[in-house]
Amino acid sequence: MRRPDPSGVVMREPEPTAADQWSTWPTEPELPGCWPGLGDEHRGDGFHIDRKGVRSVAGQIVGLSFGMQRFDGVQDAGPGVPEGEWLLPYHLGLMLSSAAHAVDVFWRDLHAEVGVAGLLIERASSRYDLADDPKLGDVPDSTLRERLPITGDRNHLSDLYPNGSIDLKLPGTSYDVGHLTASQAQWSVSTLPGAAGAAGMIFGRMPEPLVDLANLLLRRAQDLRDAPWYGAAADRAQGVLRQIHANATALAAVSGRLDAAARSYVEISDWCRKNFERVADPDRGVLHETFDFGGTPDSRARDFLARANSAYMEVYDSMPKRIAEDLPGLQVTDRDVGAEGRRFLELRLRAEKSLADNLADGPQWWVDHEEVFEGRRQAEKEYG
Repeated sequence: MRRPDPSGVVMREPEPTAADQWSTWPTEPELPGCWPGLGDEHRGDGFHIDRKGVRSVAGQIVGLSFGMQRFDGVQDAGPGVPEGEWLLPYHLGLMLSSAAHAVDVFWRDLHAEVGVAGLLIERASSRYDLADDPKLGDVPDSTLRERLPITGDRNHLSDLYPNGSIDLKLPGTSYDVGHLTASQAQWSVSTLPGAAGAAGMIFGRMPEPLVDLANLLLRRAQDLRDAPWYGAAADRAQGVLRQIHANATALAAVSGRLDAAARSYVEISDWCRKNFERVADPDRGVLHETFDFGGTPDSRARDFLARANSAYMEVYDSMPKRIAEDLPGLQVTDRDVGAEGRRFLELRLRAEKSLADNLADGPQWWVDHEEVFEGRRQAEKEYG
């Protein structure tokens, strides 16, 4: 948008930054209200496809999947999990570590889905049955290996794909520090992550490329509409791109907020490490205590931890409480939801049953995995 300047120079409105965009997006997938070729833009009945134009756009969509390789070979984790008996920073560190793994998995699922969407749309440019049967179908494993940055066969599907989630909620535990001794506090603080814990975290490297991906998906959807391509199959393809777009915006928002939380967590931890000895003074002798009017090393240490606890709780309050993906499920095949897929899920459930039974959220773990399987079944019914 341009506006005149008194000097005669044409001024341009500043373009929104990536942060301007993701900071307004929800942290869970929500479909955008308007999408090219759908809703108010729907062309009505009939079927038409410009095969050359659709094939060209599809190739560009396939190319977007190669962003998957951005984090290849990098062991991304959270800022670190401290030891000791100070529960709040321990649970926060554990939670951020789980979140780092989850966003990495989500990133890979998302980009693989983009690539498969492009391949299915590309196939549409050579199929004549879409007027009668608008299901997009499956992509052979050999094509996936040849065209996409995916190794192996469809066993690459993650535990989150296509509609799984993990909670980022503190367990119902008391975080009071009144029972900790100065010695226990000293050890707990010494294991907190230092400033280096913020280096290389995966969260901060995700939002900007995800904003780019979301914007490019919208442009490619417009290109498909303008190819032109319309009809029931085109509607299904546009619905797929719309849903993938919702996941890109959600992952951008959740990773951006987790980056801010993780950095605050590291800053608090680093400050505690550097100032505990000076402020709490846990190694004072009896003579110092005598002139301290009742204050003891233990009481000072507990007061120090209590104040830091409040800061850590603010970090927790600022975090998203769930990481959820809700992809179309284009990579699912009959095998994934048939007898073989069911047996694979049951074997996984049995193999991890002892772990799940020992976790506070064990029963929910079972429910979540059943829901993922049902999501795969519905995806194959819709697109297969």
